[in-house]
Amino acid sequence: MILGALLLVSSATAVPLAHSFSNTLSQAGLFGVNGNRKRLTFDPHGNFKVVSFSDMHFGEGEDVTWGPEQDVNTSIAHAHILDKEKPNYVVFNGDLITGENVYADNATKYLDQVFAPTVARKIPFSSTHGNHDNTLAINHQEEIEYEQAHYSALSYTRSDVGPKPYGSGNYWVPVYASKNDPVPAVVMWFFDSRSFVSGNPAGPGPVPPEADVYWVDEKTVPQYIKQQRALMLRTWKKVLPALVFVHIPVNLPSLEPTVEQETQHRLSQVQKADVLAPLPSAGDHDDEPDPATQGFLNNTYTGRDLPFWNALVDMDGGHGTVLAVTSGHDHGESWCARATASSGIPICFNGHSGYGGYVTAHSAVRNGRVFGLNLRDLAREVPVVRTWNSYENGTVNEEVVLGPDYMPEFN
Repeated sequence: MILGALLLVSSATAVPLAHSFSNTLSQAGLFGVNGNRKRLTFDPHGNFKVVSFSDMHFGEGEDVTWGPEQDVNTSIAHAHILDKEKPNYVVFNGDLITGENVYADNATKYLDQVFAPTVARKIPFSSTHGNHDNTLAINHQEEIEYEQAHYSALSYTRSDVGPKPYGSGNYWVPVYASKNDPVPAVVMWFFDSRSFVSGNPAGPGPVPPEADVYWVDEKTVPQYIKQQRALMLRTWKKVLPALVFVHIPVNLPSLEPTVEQETQHRLSQVQKADVLAPLPSAGDHDDEPDPATQGFLNNTYTGRDLPFWNALVDMDGGHGTVLAVTSGHDHGESWCARATASSGIPICFNGHSGYGGYVTAHSAVRNGRVFGLNLRDLAREVPVVRTWNSYENGTVNEEVVLGPDYMPEFN
């Protein structure tokens, strides 16, 4: 099958968003409820499937032969996975491009390539952004605005709160059982873990001081989560099940005191591998025992990712309603686990969805992480969700059911 037949690239004209979302909490209501956006709903069988792609790294080598070739291969991989899974929604979970290798005047053309297979199939989608999406050529806010301007018919990406231009992609999207239901069945949250990659095709470059951070903004986002959850509870009288997507994973075992010394943060990383990655956490573990996480500055762990994580723990409230927190960033990690160190909240890694970026021993076959949401599963006293990895070669592996019965020995 030729590439054109696989992708059917859309030529839709740019349409500006009909509604402007304020970035000030003083004006905030329920940000995710927007009457001008088409409601996302479960299908007639009570199912809603999400495919999450991460670490595509489009534009990594535009001036060499292998660069465009690997971008084509990424698009083909996405097309195969989308055609097999037929999702209701797609998440692009960070590092959409290798921004330090592109130019300011052509960076957005790579975003068009990222979205093309999804847009061709008319699948709604959202984006988070990663460290390689913040560069001298382009930043998170510019990417969000481009997506809103050119893909408003399908994109639900917003910029509710957070520091512009490097960390403003924090928002949530509701999904309803049917178009007339007053209360969503599940909420998808998206967060901006910031960071910045220096350089451009001509060579190294500076890092703006305000961009040299590797965690979700601790000043605005925890308050935003708290406020939005309170408004949801007041409006809908219930705590809603939630899927969370953020590119760089939190440093989970350091959730108690802040860890600042080098020896302590190294122990923390070993604990992460020992505590969160035991069997039966099926999937790739190639980046252990030292996977990259939030909260580091100058190779020292600061603990500044904890306000964000603690806000998620408070949002869950011990009810098991945070179904999973899914991250990319570590290409060689594609497992899920839950443990005391994560307050029982399941965490998942996305694996590697692109032909750009580094490749590990087990990530050569590209994948997307799939979440199979079902209304009956969400209506349980403690909700559950099925998740698995879907590969470009048609295989499906590492399927688990996340919930109170998954890895109960670590509750």
